[in-house]
Amino acid sequence: MLENKNYLRKLMLTVTELLVGQKETEIVNILNDSEISCEEVHYDNWNGGTTYYSINIITNVEQFIKILPIQDVIEDKIKQNLELILRTLENEKISSICIIPQSTQQIQWDKIINLYSKDEFVSEINYLKDIMIAVATGSKMIQDVNNEYQKKYLKFNEAMRSLGLENPNPYSQLWQWYGKWSSGELPQYKDRRTFIGKMFEKLLKLTMESQQSELLNISVNLNGWDRIERSVREIKFRISQAQVEEQFQAVGLLCRDTIISLAQEVYNPEKHKILDNIDVSRTDAKRMLDAYFSSEIPGKTNENLRRYARSSNDLANDLTHRRTATVKEASICVSATISLVNLIGILENRQM
Repeated sequence: MLENKNYLRKLMLTVTELLVGQKETEIVNILNDSEISCEEVHYDNWNGGTTYYSINIITNVEQFIKILPIQDVIEDKIKQNLELILRTLENEKISSICIIPQSTQQIQWDKIINLYSKDEFVSEINYLKDIMIAVATGSKMIQDVNNEYQKKYLKFNEAMRSLGLENPNPYSQLWQWYGKWSSGELPQYKDRRTFIGKMFEKLLKLTMESQQSELLNISVNLNGWDRIERSVREIKFRISQAQVEEQFQAVGLLCRDTIISLAQEVYNPEKHKILDNIDVSRTDAKRMLDAYFSSEIPGKTNENLRRYARSSNDLANDLTHRRTATVKEASICVSATISLVNLIGILENRQM
């Protein structure tokens, strides 16, 4: 009976309810968050035969480390409750409870920064999924969408390779997918929808469960700021790959160029008066942003904002010329630059 997955699931639900009643909150949380399996470890043929089982509770590494000092106690309590439920079974016994740590797979977003953000990656998966369903259910014609599908597929496949993940979608063009569903394996529309849903199900789940670092997140809408958007994407990619001084310096150069592009985008000479009345060059980000902040946010807060913009620009300039640039300095520079983009985006009413 214990080898039956449905029986095991009901059994562990009963154990969990007993532990809730015993106020064993920590153990309940472990059981709720873990994958549970059962394996036969010994068979004793004496007196009609008795099968001994081990119950394996697979939890994430972080949770396992937390309970490590009392792991034995937790395993014993689970075993006691299981034995209480199974006491009427003479030919099946619990030999042991094993809580086992297992690393949780996460998408490393920095590996595809040059291709997608997390939201863009999810959108791309949904595009591929939706278009495959659409052509297989008659709402779109393959010849109308196949070229775009192939372009999207190539980019998506490149991202999957960069992530070290197997692409669940083997159909690089829609005619291949047509060959699959028209062969008779998927005769009804609902069969095709189910097939595509299952194909992408695990990847979508992994994607939604994998957190993207908030430190380098753009929180404003960059539509229309194409150069800045490309620069930010390149900065994120370069900082994730940089290992030596020259590469860290290159990150600083990108940050400086991004700040210049940002200043050029928002500075309006008719509206934003240069404070010293001397003509400003197209690359003088510091003075353009000083004028921008003075005009857009008048008052005592100006100096703090100007100082912030000036510091971000100076940091990028300094890093570009520093022969001993380090990953820490490059990361600070990137963070300051992206924060500046977010700040000005908010002033420009570009909140998402």
